[in-house]
Amino acid sequence: MTEVYSVERANEFIAQTKGNINTQYRPKAHFVAPVGWINDPNGFVYFRGEYHLFYQYFPYDSVWGPMHWGHAKSKDLVNWEHLPVALAPDQPYDISGCFSGSAIVKDDTLWLMYTGHIMREDGTVRQVQNMAYSKDGIHFEKLASNPVLDEKDLPDEIDPADFRDPKVFERDGKYYAVVAAKYRNNGGCIVLVGSENLVDWQFESIFLKGNPEHGIMWECPDYFNLDGEDCLVMSPMQVARDGLKHHNINTTYFMRGTVDWQTKTFEPQTIEEVDSGHDFYAPQSLEDDKGRRIIIAWMHTWGRRNVTKEFNHQWAMAMTIAREVRIQEGKVIQTPVLPTLTTPVSLDEVVNQAIVVDVNKQQQASFELHYGSDNDFISIRYQESDNAVYINRQGLKEQLLGEEKIPVIERGVVVKEATVEGLRLVIDTHSIEVFVNQGSSVLTSNYFFDSATQPRLQVVSGEVELTGYMLS
Repeated sequence: MTEVYSVERANEFIAQTKGNINTQYRPKAHFVAPVGWINDPNGFVYFRGEYHLFYQYFPYDSVWGPMHWGHAKSKDLVNWEHLPVALAPDQPYDISGCFSGSAIVKDDTLWLMYTGHIMREDGTVRQVQNMAYSKDGIHFEKLASNPVLDEKDLPDEIDPADFRDPKVFERDGKYYAVVAAKYRNNGGCIVLVGSENLVDWQFESIFLKGNPEHGIMWECPDYFNLDGEDCLVMSPMQVARDGLKHHNINTTYFMRGTVDWQTKTFEPQTIEEVDSGHDFYAPQSLEDDKGRRIIIAWMHTWGRRNVTKEFNHQWAMAMTIAREVRIQEGKVIQTPVLPTLTTPVSLDEVVNQAIVVDVNKQQQASFELHYGSDNDFISIRYQESDNAVYINRQGLKEQLLGEEKIPVIERGVVVKEATVEGLRLVIDTHSIEVFVNQGSSVLTSNYFFDSATQPRLQVVSGEVELTGYMLS
């Protein structure tokens, strides 16, 4: 018998069980759900003076399950207020899950565009696009005309089983969405669809066709224009290693190029990883009232250990800190969106705190930091010989390996500048985000210290100056 889900059931369950979680690894300044599992950020949008974040959510267990849309809002992107669940898989067109999508504001109404996942009785899968809207930003009504796009709208070469994750945007008075898709011969692509009114949608073009070396499927695409450049971000699956790049089996690309709006195709000119750490996937962006392009991502990736599930903590996964993205002197720059940092913190013992640490290099030489204890730590180092920054999890008691054929213990990135001038570390209970040289490169990784570990940040080699501030 098929289990029946509803928004009401989900909200009642959350209210009854959120007090039962174990908070040992719960972040203080990164978004995490009240209870249960989360993955991709969805519907990241600025609405009525606040930031709204929706997310892939299964409240009933700390593992992936039939996807709902959780919902929260914030005034500063650090402190979040949980709101009622927005969507549940309760209709024939989303019965197996309300998969990823996005949000847009039209006439002071908040619209959601999302993928309905359908597992049919014969074992085949279909993915369709749906719309929902809200006048108050909390309670959502699905369109009676859903799905607004399905396999009959696609070219024959597109596999209707892999057609998901619409990211909606407006251009010249018309609405578009980039949607992840797959060719029947297993290659990834991005489809462009369009609408005059957010209700009636049609296929526009193959926005970008992938090459075999770019992975078998591109998830969670996001198109925007940034500082005069057309940008396309997506998360490809099963990309081959290339030097220090793409060691995670699933990664995230930042493509810069040009859109030909006559043919409605994107021509990439540069491709780089958004984040070079172990745990970053499926980012989504918004533009706020200050004109800032801000992204947030799932601070995990597919195929990794789910430690809090193993320990029965009743919750799993978190989002990265929000980051402002700019293009500066030809480089993609990411800087954490943080409140004013005024409270110094001792780095000799940092237990269950969220902190920001600035690392200032005293000379042009290698250095290494350990965060944790002598026998349970994560390492951050700069290696002058190859001008690269590395994050290494070999020293952890709880190893966090995944499904990669070559274990991903260390991640690294070649510094875009001549040397490292400084790092900014955002550290929070089970994660560290390393911003290199004001954010020209970033590495994000999780760790789970043993309960007996009293973490501290120490310099084990080289000469650097550390300054720490309380974040939350």
